Amino acid sequence: MSAINEDTLLDQKIDRCFGHIDAAGKGSIDREDLLTLGTRLLSEFGEQPTSPRGTRLMMGMTEFWDALYSAADTDGDSRLSREEYRSGMKGAFITSKDGFDATFRPLTEAICTLLDTDGNGEVDAQEFHAWQQVFGTSQADSHEAFRALDTDGSGALSVDELLAAMREYYTSRTAGASGNLLYGPLL
Repeated sequence: MSAINEDTLLDQKIDRCFGHIDAAGKGSIDREDLLTLGTRLLSEFGEQPTSPRGTRLMMGMTEFWDALYSAADTDGDSRLSREEYRSGMKGAFITSKDGFDATFRPLTEAICTLLDTDGNGEVDAQEFHAWQQVFGTSQADSHEAFRALDTDGSGALSVDELLAAMREYYTSRTAGASGNLLYGPLL
């Protein structure tokens, strides 16, 4: 795969996530858009923002925004265009030596805590599917993604498996990487 195709793949994945945050289709996002996504996740799982799980998720979302915003808002308008978002995601979480682990691990742990409705320390298929509904992923695509991401075949996703999937999704330039299925197949 050529470098241009690799960058196109990464941009496609980053753009999909931009669309998750830009639910209104404005073409730019701000902190409130990201927190609204967090609120939608909490609502899907019947969790209050002030509960321990809700607070942990919203803190993770806020820390993610702060890291992204500081790397991306080149014009100082407190909003991120699609291009700024792409650049910020790459700068803050791909090329930065510790950026991904410093920001995505706590956010992923907060997401897993929210999704783990039965408290067993893992995310089962039903919990994963409920999470994916917030992003508009079909049941069939969600099922396929879960199977691909369950690398140990246990029938559940550990925090480490979900973190590995998120790392692969956001950083891999390899078309066949299983993490690319995180939000359904890429077109």
